[in-house]
Amino acid sequence: MRWFVFTIALLPALTATARADDATMAPPCAMPIAATLADRPGTGRSTSTGGAPCVALPGEWVVETGVRRQITTDAGGSSTLASGPLTLLRAGVTPRLEIAIAPPEPESRAIAGRAPVDAARGSTDMVFAAKYLTLDTARAQGSIGVSYSPPTGSGEFTAGAPTFSAGANLALAITAHISLAMSQVVGTAIGADATNRNRRYFVYAPSYTLSYALTSNDTVIVQDALLSRQSPILPAGNRLVFAIQHAVGTQLALDLDVERNLSPTLGTASNAVGVGLVWIVAPGHARR
Repeated sequence: MRWFVFTIALLPALTATARADDATMAPPCAMPIAATLADRPGTGRSTSTGGAPCVALPGEWVVETGVRRQITTDAGGSSTLASGPLTLLRAGVTPRLEIAIAPPEPESRAIAGRAPVDAARGSTDMVFAAKYLTLDTARAQGSIGVSYSPPTGSGEFTAGAPTFSAGANLALAITAHISLAMSQVVGTAIGADATNRNRRYFVYAPSYTLSYALTSNDTVIVQDALLSRQSPILPAGNRLVFAIQHAVGTQLALDLDVERNLSPTLGTASNAVGVGLVWIVAPGHARR
């Protein structure tokens, strides 16, 4: 809740900054640049309304994909979770609206150091999403979005019931090199309760991302992604992500990510690495 209050307190200052923009600076979302669209799927963030505030231009087709490997260790052994490809397909519909679909993502889990050894394979639920651009100035960009995920996955990786989310994204250019982005997402999730029966529960998931542009093509990114609950009976989660993003021209951006769970289950440690890319397959029309 303190993060929500912090964000609300910042809104007047961010709005004032946007109004003070230099008229000669072009709004980032009005230009077809892959780096401004990247949600960085390699970090393992759920595909929903969180991420970049910019949307695809009208007629534009964007592909995001990546892979992720997470290792969780405790006194008894380790668990490896491999995810990928983490694909998101985005299409610009109107000057401010995009729709997106995330196909089921293959996942596998293997446990070592315990007897018996356990392994599982399956896929996550697919996601349908829409995002609407509400603000696009030289120094500030904002959007709102919704998503719906039907239980289309398999094995232990499907929620087993529909889930929903809604959220808002805001980005601010503080200097020519430093920018701050915030996502505030609320939604539902499915998880096991104390009797090991799955039930729906409410999730609040804010994230805060600080970026520093080393060059015109390379950016260092630090993100703090929080989660109000990790299951109906588990406490809040907190993941710290460090990423390096490289833009290859205007239509392709690559990233390398390292992630650490700052709030793992008691007695465990969890770390992950990932790579991802965002590619503008078909450039769209300039936003007017």
